[in-house]
Amino acid sequence: MAGVIYQCPNCGGHLAFDPQTQQWKCPFCDSLFDKDALTETEQQSAEKPVQEQPAADGQLLYRCPTCGSEIITSATTAATHCYYCHNPVVLQGQLTDDMRPDEVLPFTISKQQAVDAFMKWVKGKKYVPAAFFSKAQVENMVGVYYPHFVTDCEVKGTLEGEGCSTSLMDAGSHIITSTRHFHVRREANLTFRSIMRPALKKANRKLSDGIHPFPLGNAKPFEDAYLSGFLAERRDVDASDIAEDVAQEVGRYVQPMLRSTVSYDHFSGTPSAKVRRMDSRYVLLPTWVLTYPNKQNKDDPYYYAMNGCTGEVCGKLPLDKKKLSLTALGLGAVIFVIGCLLCYFVF
Repeated sequence: MAGVIYQCPNCGGHLAFDPQTQQWKCPFCDSLFDKDALTETEQQSAEKPVQEQPAADGQLLYRCPTCGSEIITSATTAATHCYYCHNPVVLQGQLTDDMRPDEVLPFTISKQQAVDAFMKWVKGKKYVPAAFFSKAQVENMVGVYYPHFVTDCEVKGTLEGEGCSTSLMDAGSHIITSTRHFHVRREANLTFRSIMRPALKKANRKLSDGIHPFPLGNAKPFEDAYLSGFLAERRDVDASDIAEDVAQEVGRYVQPMLRSTVSYDHFSGTPSAKVRRMDSRYVLLPTWVLTYPNKQNKDDPYYYAMNGCTGEVCGKLPLDKKKLSLTALGLGAVIFVIGCLLCYFVF
């Protein structure tokens, strides 16, 4: 299975996509290339064919087309770095026709910008362990393209029930209350766009949803070269696997949308939604990610994630219990002293 490294024609160094210039940059001679020029510099490993081989725990093994070192990846990895020569490698064989994304949303936030934003964000978190934002830890922040399905739906929504209108009339000696009952039916053809679902079984849904929305209007037709310099995962679910979940979500919108057209004093009704058309496209979305091990639960690490285009962040942060305990003891001691002084002077 072929691995691809994009090489600089000026110095032979590797090229990686640069979020700030939206071009491909050589880190050695600082040359920049646009997408058209890049196709002429693409260096495939034809003279060094790279074969996929099984490794332990369902992982796959490749050989770096530059240095020949072994690269061990998960079955869903589509782009990575060589651990020895550090060159970015795009694993083209992972993106066969049936797995090839329709679009990719390129990073617009560089790693340095992401690191600076992280340090500013975590600065006010008093009880986060210092190791979480140490220089060595922050250097482990990586840019990852995560697979998503972006779905557009056409839905026939129906709301049927009973509406009541009540009126009062003062007849002098008594008040007459009149209640009229109406059969109510509302129908509408509704269109929902850009409903997003992760296309990776191991994806953390809270992390994924926490950094929405993405500027999907800026997505580009997929090219392997956009992955160079980043990590990337390919999907391991089909569009049909997320269809029911999407249908349930759009169904929940029918009642509030149609209920707003009903103006009776009281109304009770039952909504229904029939999906007439559902189109999903497979898109890779950019995220800066930093993880930190959870000593109590290795399968549930702490994390920080940033939207690679908008800078929206979310995270699950570790807590420095020792620091928190010392603060609590200090506050307790201060309150105790103040209480003693009040007792001494008042009583």
